[in-house]
Amino acid sequence: MSYFGVVLNAVNWTLTVLAAVFLVLRIYCKLSRGRGLWWDDYILIGAFITTIAAVGFITSSIMLGFATPNAVLSPAASRQLQIHGGVQNVLFSLGSDLSKTSFGFTLSRVTEGRLKHIVIFLIVTLNIVYFLTIIFTFLKCSPAIYSWLPPDTCWSLWTYIKFAIFGGAYSAIVDFAFAIIPWFLVKDLNMKRAEKLGVAIAMSFGAIAGITAVIRTAFLPSLASPNFSTQGTTLVIWYVAEADTTIIAASIPVLRALIKEIKTSGARYFSGEKYASGHIDAGTARSQTKANMTKKGDSTFHTSRVITTITGNKYPSDGDTGSDKSILEAPAESGKIMQTQEVRLSYHDKSDNESMGYEMEDMGRHEIRRSR
Repeated sequence: MSYFGVVLNAVNWTLTVLAAVFLVLRIYCKLSRGRGLWWDDYILIGAFITTIAAVGFITSSIMLGFATPNAVLSPAASRQLQIHGGVQNVLFSLGSDLSKTSFGFTLSRVTEGRLKHIVIFLIVTLNIVYFLTIIFTFLKCSPAIYSWLPPDTCWSLWTYIKFAIFGGAYSAIVDFAFAIIPWFLVKDLNMKRAEKLGVAIAMSFGAIAGITAVIRTAFLPSLASPNFSTQGTTLVIWYVAEADTTIIAASIPVLRALIKEIKTSGARYFSGEKYASGHIDAGTARSQTKANMTKKGDSTFHTSRVITTITGNKYPSDGDTGSDKSILEAPAESGKIMQTQEVRLSYHDKSDNESMGYEMEDMGRHEIRRSR
């Protein structure tokens, strides 16, 4: 394996492992809270599967002699490399397309009206462009091994490259559009400015994928290079980078919610505050107790009235990480009353002919009785 092959393998697998980490954390965030997966999650998983398959084919191509300067290939190895090249083109196109489509589905859940129509239009047109790119791969005259057309009607390589450049440019435009749309979503939300900025930035990391798409498109002319085996390694790296960075960017909004929860849990632990069923965040609880005693026979009857007021921020009812839409929902402002609960507790001391017991009534909705 040549130096180019070692570098190509190292970069490709590093990016793919990094994307796998983000994707696994995204899935964990949702499943651990019992929210389940939606279409955008399944599409993103499909994007990762096709990307890792493409990287596997690249590794196989390197073993056959790809990325080796002045390599002398047997006819069988040359034929195999051509087949691998066609398969890689299809897999890379699917990986990039599915990862961008996944984030488009996420945006379609949180947008309404004109913005939603724009998102749907971008998703549909992006898939059409990628579909045509895949089809046109098999209309080229070279390599002839997987060309669907006879030599007199097949496309020249430069005709394919020109359309691939158009497809790459449109892919970058969609990435930048998906990165801008969240800023329009958060501007009118009832949130603090810092919170708005955090949400918008978390949902705008797709701009990085757009940058990789631009760079990858700039290297597309190298497909026509007679020394593509070595000069094309940079293009292959950017193909992998585009798909993997899109997977990472699509996972970051969910991970932002996980980071916030970890940070909040740490604050709870060190402050020693107690919260109700994990639904009250950064809040305080105040209790007022009123009690009176009455004498009845040989036992004393006690009645206590406890009023608990809980203030603070409350998680959305559908879970901060369970729904992509929840990251755009404004949390309650700190210090406001979130819940007031009144509990009446009645009990009497044990006498010679009766046992001690108590009863609790919660807001008149239910009554618990127990003897001991």
